[in-house]
Amino acid sequence: MKSSILKKAPFRAWVLSHALLLPGLAFGQSVTSKAAQAGTRDSAFRSRLKAAAQLYEELEYESALKALTRAKAIATTDAERADAAMYEAIVLADLGKRSQSLRAFREALLLEPESQLPVRVSPKVARDFDEVRKRVQSERVAVSPVAPTSPATSQDRPVLEPETEASAVALSTHPAPTAPLIAAPEDRLVTTEQGGLRIRPLPVALLGAGVLAGGIGSYFGLSSRSDIQSARDTFDVEEQMGHLDSARGKALGANILFGVAATAAAGAVITYLLGDGATSQREAP
Repeated sequence: MKSSILKKAPFRAWVLSHALLLPGLAFGQSVTSKAAQAGTRDSAFRSRLKAAAQLYEELEYESALKALTRAKAIATTDAERADAAMYEAIVLADLGKRSQSLRAFREALLLEPESQLPVRVSPKVARDFDEVRKRVQSERVAVSPVAPTSPATSQDRPVLEPETEASAVALSTHPAPTAPLIAAPEDRLVTTEQGGLRIRPLPVALLGAGVLAGGIGSYFGLSSRSDIQSARDTFDVEEQMGHLDSARGKALGANILFGVAATAAAGAVITYLLGDGATSQREAP
């Protein structure tokens, strides 16, 4: 009886060891098969990406885009998708599709911010890539979360007297008015005038009118002298009278224009001084 039990003991141990070993072998085979599949997909992606790069070097841009589409279809990681998008952006740039190229550059840099150009490109394409990279970096900085500040505890808060505490509550209930974002027209005028030479339209217009009237008056005065000289040079009485009448008319016009010029100049000075005084009163507290 004991001998039969001893004979069966090794057989049972053998069966038990195989029963425990088979699940481990199955698990190891599944892990190995998954690793092999991943390696196969990676090699397939790299081969298609290499084929697309070769087509790009041969200037077969349309075929390169098709190869990149097939490569992106089997990409499994962000790095692989970024590599395919980078090549796609370069090919689209050489095809003259700049907007699509910029979008592909952006896609690659969003997936892999440290991506670089895989091949030598034209200076224009390199500038587009640098601009997109700077824009993506600035966007990342803008959306980066700010570390929250820890709320102040009751121990950290200063102890306020009853009156001070009431004032603080009133201030928190009615906050102080802030300065308007857009200044009023008068404030803008004062700021502009304080920054440089004060130019007002009315004095300038009056001064211009005075200069114009003085110029025309000078022309009439010179023309009047010319008519007087012509009257002296002729011996015909009627012709002399005609020259003299013309000279008197031009002299009268010249005198009127000189008066207008003087009045306009005086008005320009007066309006400038009055405007300066009004500005000073507005600026005074």
